[in-house]
Amino acid sequence: MVSIRHSIQTNRRLLVLITGLLVIVSLLLGKFYFQQKAENKALRLKILSMSENRRTPKPWSALTTTPNVSTSALTTPAVAPVQTTPAQTEAPPLVDQDTQTLAGTLTNQMRRPRNLDAKALDQNIAIADEIISREPDSYSAYKAKLISMLVKEGKFNQPANEDDVESLLEDMAQFNISNDNLARKEATLIANTNVEMDNIDNQLNALGQEREMIESRLNSFTADSPELLNANERLAQIEEQEAMLMSNVESLEANLLESRAQITNEDVVEIPFMRMLAKNDYESVMANAQTFIDQFPNSPSGYYYMVRALELQGQKAEALNLIQNSRLSPEVQESLLQRLQNESSQDPKNYWQKLSF
Repeated sequence: MVSIRHSIQTNRRLLVLITGLLVIVSLLLGKFYFQQKAENKALRLKILSMSENRRTPKPWSALTTTPNVSTSALTTPAVAPVQTTPAQTEAPPLVDQDTQTLAGTLTNQMRRPRNLDAKALDQNIAIADEIISREPDSYSAYKAKLISMLVKEGKFNQPANEDDVESLLEDMAQFNISNDNLARKEATLIANTNVEMDNIDNQLNALGQEREMIESRLNSFTADSPELLNANERLAQIEEQEAMLMSNVESLEANLLESRAQITNEDVVEIPFMRMLAKNDYESVMANAQTFIDQFPNSPSGYYYMVRALELQGQKAEALNLIQNSRLSPEVQESLLQRLQNESSQDPKNYWQKLSF
C-alpha cells in the first residue's frame, strides 16, 4: 500500500514537472515566433523591392489632371474640383465622385498631414481606398493611406491595424520606381528636415493662427469700414506669404530627395524600424537591424537603426564602433553620421510628424 502511494506521488510530481516544462517550451517558442515575425518584416520588404516582376506605378498627375475631352466640350470652361468647407453642402458619397475630384481632395488634405484631425485622416483613408479600388496601380494612393494611418496612430494614440500596415507596405514595396523620376519622387515617405524647413513650418503655423484670428473678427466690422479693408488686405498678404512658403517647402523637399543617398524603396523598408523604435522596443529593433545588415551589408538603413537603438540605450561607443567596422564606403559612412547627428535630438515617437506626401 505504501509502495503504491509512493508511486502515485512520484508520478504526480513527474506529471507536474513535465507540464511545467511544456509551458516553458511553449512560451519560448511563442516568443521566438513573434521575434522572428518582427525581425522579418523589414527584410521581407527589402526582398520584395528587389524582385524582378514589379508593378509600374501610375503617376498621381494622371489622376489629378483633367482627362482629354471631345472638341465640342472644349468650349465649356473647365471647373476645378470644389474644396469642401464647413459653409458648403455635404459632399456626395465617395462612390459618386469622379476620380479626379477624389484625387484633388486627397492632394489638398495631404499637404500638411500632421495638422489634420482624426476625422480628416479617416476621410483620407476612405478616399485612398476608393481610388485604389479604381486605380490599383496608383502608388500615391497607397502612400496617402499609409501616412494617414501612421499619423493617426502617432498623433492620437490610436494603434493602426498591423495587418493593414503590413499589407500596404508589401504592396508599395512591389512597385518598380527605379526607372521613373516622378515615381521616385512619389515614393519618398520621409522628408529629411533641417533648420530651414523647421523655420518655414513655424512661419506657416504663425500665419495660420493670425488668419484664423482675423477671420473670426470679420463679422464684427461694418461694411466698407477701415478695419474691414485692413483685415481683407492682411488676409490677402497672408495668402500670398503662405503660397510662397509652400513653394519653398516643395523646392527644399525636391533638393533633399535628390541629395539623399538611399536605395530604391528604402523609405518603405524603414517604416517597421520606425514603429518599433517609437515603441521603445530596442530589442526587436536591434534583432531586426542585425538580420538586415547580415543580408544587406551595403545598405545604411540597418546600421542607422542599430545605432539609434544603441544610442538610446546609452551605448554610444558601441554605436560608433559599429559604423567604423561596417562595410559601408567612407562616403556612405559620412552621410550616415550626418543623418544621425541631425536626428539625434529628435524623439523617435514623433517620426509621424515627418511623413510627407
